[in-house]
Amino acid sequence: MKRKKKVARLTLKELARKTWREASEDNVAGAAAELSYYFLLALFPLLIFLTSIIGFLPGVDNSLLIGLERVLPPDAMKLVRDVLEDVVSHRSGGVLSFALVGTLWAASSGVVSLINALNIAYDAAEARPFWKRRLVALGLMLVFALLVIGGSGLIMIGHRLGGWLEHKLSVSAAFAFVSNVVGYLTGFGLLFAGIAMLYYFGPYVDGAKRRVIPGALFASTGVVIGSLLFSLYLRVAPSASATYGSLGAVITLMLWLYIIGLLLLVGGEINSEVARQ
Repeated sequence: MKRKKKVARLTLKELARKTWREASEDNVAGAAAELSYYFLLALFPLLIFLTSIIGFLPGVDNSLLIGLERVLPPDAMKLVRDVLEDVVSHRSGGVLSFALVGTLWAASSGVVSLINALNIAYDAAEARPFWKRRLVALGLMLVFALLVIGGSGLIMIGHRLGGWLEHKLSVSAAFAFVSNVVGYLTGFGLLFAGIAMLYYFGPYVDGAKRRVIPGALFASTGVVIGSLLFSLYLRVAPSASATYGSLGAVITLMLWLYIIGLLLLVGGEINSEVARQ
């Protein structure tokens, strides 16, 4: 009789230890700093482009900013609102095209940097030519933007539907609470789907080695919890303006983007360790 081969199962403790070791060897902290730079370049053109595209849908642009306000630190959110209001007040015919070009280039550069970091995590050699890798990055960025628009629209529809039913049909206030919970879950689900998509199509690895659920679950949960904890920390910690002056809000925004980039890269390291098993 043939003996069954025993499959070694990776415990949570071993996974954490191996992920920490690989993250240190792959210089995840430095790669996250590079990602935060590209994210900062892409953030404002992306928001300008999204608000311009969905501006014909009443309330959706406000829903987009409200959803961003839930996770963005207050000082950074004030900076984002001030920049958007300044751009909108001085809007010209070329703003949309400029925002589109700036978003496509800066955001795709950020995705390319993320792809390179994920290839390092998987110990994979990138064989795609530059133009193909850039097209993949553009496609991933556009789909992610569509998820943002769709999530904002669904959250807006859910809130308005709950208010309309409560007003017209005298539904209890509990329904409004359920509507808000559904809005949060919808946003989290779309965030999870977007990150999983980045992990699946980004690195140049075989299909059998692509494991996206563990890392995507870690990254999406970490982005939400980490952003909330970072906001709470900023409420009790000394203001960054005391050290950086008028640049305090920019530094705060870059720190938040750095945390997001770090979580994305650690999620990729988790997927690579799971794939090795």
